Amino acid sequence: MASQRTGTQRGGTGRGAKKAEGQDFRGVEPAPLILLKGNEDYLASRALDRIKQALRAEHPDLEFSRLDVANAAPGELFTLTSPSLFGEARLVLAEDLAAMNDTFLTDALAYLEEKPEDVTLVLRHSGGNRGKKLLDALAKRAVVVDCAGARNDNEKLDFVRREFRAAGREIHADGARALVAAAGSTLSDLGGACQQLMADISGDITEEDVDRYHGGRVEASAFKVADAAFEGRREAATRLYRHAIATGVSPIAVTAALARKGRHIAALVDHRGSPAALASTLGAAPWQLQQVAETARRWHPLRAAEAIEAIARADAEAKGASRTPEYAVERAITAIASSVGR
Repeated sequence: MASQRTGTQRGGTGRGAKKAEGQDFRGVEPAPLILLKGNEDYLASRALDRIKQALRAEHPDLEFSRLDVANAAPGELFTLTSPSLFGEARLVLAEDLAAMNDTFLTDALAYLEEKPEDVTLVLRHSGGNRGKKLLDALAKRAVVVDCAGARNDNEKLDFVRREFRAAGREIHADGARALVAAAGSTLSDLGGACQQLMADISGDITEEDVDRYHGGRVEASAFKVADAAFEGRREAATRLYRHAIATGVSPIAVTAALARKGRHIAALVDHRGSPAALASTLGAAPWQLQQVAETARRWHPLRAAEAIEAIARADAEAKGASRTPEYAVERAITAIASSVGR
């Protein structure tokens, strides 16, 4: 169904996506000055790789240099960017502008007036106000590439959408959500998972595809246990939990997933407005609360509070208060599943 897809036909960003601080890293092209702005190393690395590939396709003899801006010597920037003996094109990476010394700052400001030919200068700024005058100048003269990391699951979901859209592929909405839950601990993991799915599977990517590849991940296994417990499926929750423990999932990972689900349930039990209105308060994506809303209708406020207390006890026991942490968590799962609808 079209409503289950997110792909090339849909423009813009997903609901709740962050405001971009520059050009998307997936579309950056070589330019005399490029500023990689943001704290996400993975995005900066992807952008730099794209720039290198484009330059080497046109200039196979490309010279690539890195400049340590924290220890730059006077004139070092100009030496690296000056015409070479054989006229090769040059790519220079100036990393970690937040740590630049005064020498580099002075030379960089002078360099902006030079505009040398056949040179691509890429500067990386991951945060901080060091060299604000240079950053302000670059904002006006350089191609700025957004390398800011994802702050929440909604922004990770938007990242997945863009990865598939850029490749001309489609992933179902439930598949994208499952991928964020299973492989969304870092953008590096998430980006790698997207590339793996696109390389191994033809056609649309579904939730079943994601589960086949990543269903055994710690995050996915723990969340499946939490879903079953709070939905009252006691036997399924117990079975999933024992399988998770047998495959190496820590009891602490399970209590973390239970706590997250429990907080959402407890918040929704007495909430009379739209689930989306709670999203920012809880630090959750609107779609996550929408999924939980149906389950929350089966919970009594008192039972939800008791479930939170049971999870807190299990978490303490899993972290050392009990000699049998696996059993302590299973006991909490049973208590939660038995409380639904009471």
